[in-house]
Amino acid sequence: MKETDQSARGTALEILMKYEKEGKKLGPLLLSVIQDKDITDKRDLALIKILTEGTVERLITLDYIIDLVSKTKTARMKSTVRMIIRLGTFQLVFMDSIPDRAAVNESVELAKKKHLDGLVPFVNGVLRAVAGRRDEGINYPDWSVEFSCPGWIADLMRNGYGEEKARKMLGAGMGSRPLYLRVNRCRSDGSLLQEKLRREGYSAVRTDHPYTLVAKEGHLSPADSESFALGLYSVQDLSSQLAMYDLCEQIKVYIKSTKTVHINVFDLCSAPGGKTCFAAEMLTSELKDDPDKSFCITAFDISDKKLSKVRENLSRTGTGNVRTEKRDASEYDPLLEEKADIIIADLPCTGLGVIGRKVDIKYRVHQEDVTALCKLQRAILDNAIRYLKPSGILMFSVCTVTKEETERQSEYIEKSGLHKISERLFLQGVDPCDGFYYSLWKKD
Repeated sequence: MKETDQSARGTALEILMKYEKEGKKLGPLLLSVIQDKDITDKRDLALIKILTEGTVERLITLDYIIDLVSKTKTARMKSTVRMIIRLGTFQLVFMDSIPDRAAVNESVELAKKKHLDGLVPFVNGVLRAVAGRRDEGINYPDWSVEFSCPGWIADLMRNGYGEEKARKMLGAGMGSRPLYLRVNRCRSDGSLLQEKLRREGYSAVRTDHPYTLVAKEGHLSPADSESFALGLYSVQDLSSQLAMYDLCEQIKVYIKSTKTVHINVFDLCSAPGGKTCFAAEMLTSELKDDPDKSFCITAFDISDKKLSKVRENLSRTGTGNVRTEKRDASEYDPLLEEKADIIIADLPCTGLGVIGRKVDIKYRVHQEDVTALCKLQRAILDNAIRYLKPSGILMFSVCTVTKEETERQSEYIEKSGLHKISERLFLQGVDPCDGFYYSLWKKD
């Protein structure tokens, strides 16, 4: 095994130990360590990513497998030894590309580097036993273990959508996901971007939607893509794009049917800015031949840190007519009463529709969070409804699949007197995208 692979495994172990000890979100932690170490080798980066994300993604499953063969259970192991064995088990059971010998030997080397020489035989023995048990076949006792998720999530999906759909939804939380690209219509089009990406060495396929391409995850790194740096595209899941396509069609109708000269848009929880940029690109394109009409989007969010990400994306994509403002969307401001023609309310939620992308979210969210988040969502929706002008359009959306945060919230909006234009629920594993819900409303 090359030295670079051992180094990558060492970095993966470091990240996983920090994740377990500090309780930080895996995504930002992974990026931080890679940047601090100035790791640029693409092979190393790919291995570190798959080892860290894969191990966290399957934590419950890995511990179950290890406990089947080890007299010392994972809960009683030293933390470093436990994580080394988890890493090795992940490679043995879920990475066909890595030979058993390499998975075991490199795990042993990690133990030696961590000055755990006395436990080297233990690490070696457990991993060899794991390989043997894998070959015999592993039967999982329930969905929580099989799909490595808290039992309440498995029950929620099963009770809400039935056995067949729930199994697909939970299965979609494992492994790679397609990477959807949204073309910046002000700077390129689908064909031009596809060709430019090809020249960069990446492959992206056209979809049924003119400004949407799809690439296989791992086959395109936006951080290394010149086209991304030039703002020719943004990464945005298909579900979110379809919601915005629907909203944009309604905005076009609104523009034609009203005498409004200046279109005022509020994005209440805007970070990282994907929907803000989508709306701005569409409005710029739509109004470019109509000098009598203009627009402005105000992108709100609760912290400077969140808004800095919005501004970063606005700058990269060259998006204009957008201002950012720090604001808690749950706190009512009478100065905004009936000031918006269009409101985007993409709200904080449990995130159970994106467990395939944010692999640790299923461990961080708890069942009682659903009630608290629903309360927060309703506070924001109450304000959104008051900020909307008569005849204005509201889009409510969440990247989750709980009934309470989707259908029940739309029922709540309907009771306020708004007229529902459309709604759609996407289920990960059932639909070719993340789990996501949106509904569009008009204020009569």
